[in-house]
Amino acid sequence: MKKIVLFLGLFSCFLYGAIQPALIEYEARIPKIDSQIPQMIKAAEFAANHVLKHPDTLINVPYDQQPAFSEEMINRAGGLSNIYPSERPDRISMVTDHDIVILSVRSWQTDSETIIQGINEFKEKKWKIILIGSKNGMPKGLKCDFFIDNGAPTGEAVYGRINVIANITIGWMWCCEYVSAMTRKGKIPGILMSVSFEEAVEYNKKIQSPQGRLWIGDCPEKIPAGKLAKIYIERVKKLVSDLKSEKIQKQIEIASNIIAERMLEGKRVGISGVGHIINDEVKRDMKAPWIGFQSAGYVRGKRNIFKQYLKPGDLLVWIAYIGLNSRYTDYGKYIRDAGVDLITSFAPDPDNPQINETGAIAHIDQCWVKGDAEVPLPCHPWKMAPISGINSALILRMLDDTVFQKIQKARSEKLSTRLDMNIVLLRDGKNFYKRKTHIGLKKTWC
Repeated sequence: MKKIVLFLGLFSCFLYGAIQPALIEYEARIPKIDSQIPQMIKAAEFAANHVLKHPDTLINVPYDQQPAFSEEMINRAGGLSNIYPSERPDRISMVTDHDIVILSVRSWQTDSETIIQGINEFKEKKWKIILIGSKNGMPKGLKCDFFIDNGAPTGEAVYGRINVIANITIGWMWCCEYVSAMTRKGKIPGILMSVSFEEAVEYNKKIQSPQGRLWIGDCPEKIPAGKLAKIYIERVKKLVSDLKSEKIQKQIEIASNIIAERMLEGKRVGISGVGHIINDEVKRDMKAPWIGFQSAGYVRGKRNIFKQYLKPGDLLVWIAYIGLNSRYTDYGKYIRDAGVDLITSFAPDPDNPQINETGAIAHIDQCWVKGDAEVPLPCHPWKMAPISGINSALILRMLDDTVFQKIQKARSEKLSTRLDMNIVLLRDGKNFYKRKTHIGLKKTWC
């Protein structure tokens, strides 16, 4: 264990300050995403006019094909109430032949067959299709009504982990432009509020019933096309800058040292959280040997998902929302009952500092404030489009990158040390030669 700590200490100074590949890759997508605003406006204006013409139109985000994207778009602070999976029991009877469907492609390498099949099915239903994915690698002949490019270099699966975040960014920008297009007709769709506000519970309930999701109200002020999407992408740039900051990078460094040390010792490290994107992404495309699992919906009564995956003394990385718990579930109770060590990441609650105290051995701040929705509106609920999901997804990938780098570096250093110990230089006159020996062969490494 001392050797592992020594190795981590020796090279942590080299890794600290090196921005994680995931954040670099995501930042590189921003100009391309920005350039797609005209396509977002075009798709959003069509959708707004279509819904105003056919008020019973559903905006479908199929769940099984795109769990992270769908999770982030539905029932979110600052999200559209009408965006919801049409296959849900309380929704399926309301399906029409003039609905709209939004599809997100993780990568063409993994999703092309599913997407092609889905598009064919939706076309048979006469639905209008908005497709978000990479132009590069896109199957030839694929037909949709609107396409928005996420800027991936190729259609390969290796880009999937960032494609998801890029697609969600585009999804929120499209939502912004949909709302602004509605305001230019004097209307505004149902927009949900964060459950961190007490008044949100009753307000949201009215627009989360099957019929309530279709609510459309009046808005006296017209928002110019492109304005809200620009505000959102600028907020994304600010988030990237915050994640590059010395404060956040230091927090990731401290947490990743602890995690890498545990993993190098062969110990279990679980990762889960409270959130929408997190539920599925902790199990997909991870580099380090995490134990990723979904907690939402799996702790109730005597059921404790943490005990299923972890043992007392194991480490849990918990990427949450505001504080340790959700509004509806006391996750802290089940985490404590599991007897695990804890590393947390969430946005602090300024109104109730007590919930920020978790007993965690390390913490990574999230860079957003209570209320979550970021883009200002001229009428109630006054703001829309959250940044928290993108924040938590980037922290997940940044932490994974850093831990993986540390593990690889430690193993490389160990191997190098072992090889050096297995070679002895002997002098024979003016010549040097190497002779393999058994020195150090009994040394063992994790």
